[in-house]
Amino acid sequence: MSAASGSGNGSKAHITLRMRPERRLIRQDGSFRHIDFHLRVEQEAVRTEAERTPLTLALVLDRSGSMQGEKIHIAKQAALGVLDRLEERDQVAVVVFDDQIDVIQAKSAVTPAVKASVNAALALIEARANTALHEGWLTGCKAIASESVPAAEAGLSRCFLLTDGLANVGVTDPEQIASEAAGIREHAGIGTSTFGIGNDYNELLLGPMAVAGGGQFHHLRTADEIANTFIGELGDLLAVSARQVRLEIEVESAIQVDLVSTYWSNASSAPTSRWTIAIGDLLSGEERHVIVRFGFPAQQGQDSHVVRARVLWVADGGERSTDWQDIRFSYADQAACEAEARDPSVMHWVGLHESDRAHREAIKRSQEGDLAGARAELNKVATSIAGYAGEDQELQASIAELESTGEQMANAPLSPAMSKEALYHHQTRSRGQKDYRGPKQT
Repeated sequence: MSAASGSGNGSKAHITLRMRPERRLIRQDGSFRHIDFHLRVEQEAVRTEAERTPLTLALVLDRSGSMQGEKIHIAKQAALGVLDRLEERDQVAVVVFDDQIDVIQAKSAVTPAVKASVNAALALIEARANTALHEGWLTGCKAIASESVPAAEAGLSRCFLLTDGLANVGVTDPEQIASEAAGIREHAGIGTSTFGIGNDYNELLLGPMAVAGGGQFHHLRTADEIANTFIGELGDLLAVSARQVRLEIEVESAIQVDLVSTYWSNASSAPTSRWTIAIGDLLSGEERHVIVRFGFPAQQGQDSHVVRARVLWVADGGERSTDWQDIRFSYADQAACEAEARDPSVMHWVGLHESDRAHREAIKRSQEGDLAGARAELNKVATSIAGYAGEDQELQASIAELESTGEQMANAPLSPAMSKEALYHHQTRSRGQKDYRGPKQT
């Protein structure tokens, strides 16, 4: 499939979209078919430091009692390390929370005086009390929101939420909080990245929250990884080329749409269905594979169906988009459908992302006490991938991992440490994001 691309007049950010179907023929009684939507930000000329997008950042730090000791000390140092790398063109707000919320720095340009003020304020912060995670995060987002500048015209805005505990004060429902994160990203242009420390936080809250917020979820196993990850994501934020990237897909209302990859989506209808999938902020040269499964209805006087798509993003103060492109799926008899080979390059990504989704679903089921359901999900997907994996070594490894995880869940849920690491790994892989936890590269 040829790629559609776009950059907009005068924009340096240039994105291409390539739509690749596993197969193009569909049975007369209906079929399911996958499409790999491959997005790539084309490599642009190296920008000077003066050309980078200004950053507005909210640092939201948990100071509840479980942060006592080394964790809160390292968290403070990581926050100060972030400030040291920002300039006066950037803006920052700093919030700390337990069951009380304190804005220790209102949104301000990152001047030497502000850096010194935050340093002094953080020195006085001690761990205590419970965890009003939702209110602390929301306060941070509100602290950096702009009431006058449209999201497309503002700079890059992100909230970093760091916690080691469970939300136990105020709003605690993961779905409600994730929906709010999606709304803030969509309407205010503020993304959310979540940083979970240790083994006591709720990964089924922080993971979806980052997906909805268009940011990244980080599982931090040791205090030393806090600084590496804070600075690692900050470094990439300062190099963002295309902001608020979205994939739009348009299909007839009779076609089912199942997003396999780990992204936040919403849909509108009448007379066609249009799905918007939030990809997040991308660097020059970055790419994403978004796997979507389409269910085509039985043939009723129609020879074919069309799936249309385009990519939209914000760059250089305005919204840009690729041209619409489409793939036509045609009805055929059983023999022709069976004779059509699957595209192995598409099925490679389908298998990896189906494996990632199965692990996430199994973790959720196991934490709900449904071990049999968790194992059944893993085994079902392992069997499905085995049907097309062939000699693909990554898919063979995914099958082995699915089977191994199922065996580990035979009698008990995964341990908290294993559950968090598994969710982090599979969410990060599905979204094509980085692991910043290792030693900082110099």
